[in-house]
Amino acid sequence: MHQSTKTPVRLRAAQEAAERAHGFPVDDRFITDREVADLLGASRSWPWKLVQDGRLPAPIRLTERCTRWRLSEIRAWMADPQGWQAANAPKLEG
Repeated sequence: MHQSTKTPVRLRAAQEAAERAHGFPVDDRFITDREVADLLGASRSWPWKLVQDGRLPAPIRLTERCTRWRLSEIRAWMADPQGWQAANAPKLEG
């Protein structure tokens, strides 16, 4: 087998092992509110409004002045916003 065909298999195995170890995709990254807005085709303030209303995953505060979203969470939300809201709606006591 040619060496170049082995490398992707090894890389894929390493990525899968890292994903199992860390619990999130290796190619996942943190993105800014501007990047979230670009993905949504909206203004920069719109993601913050959706978070405030409980309709978008909350960002992660990395430092006092640095807040980011995990790209995988935004992609999952974009795939099924209503499903995400239903799964993450606060439980009403009754």
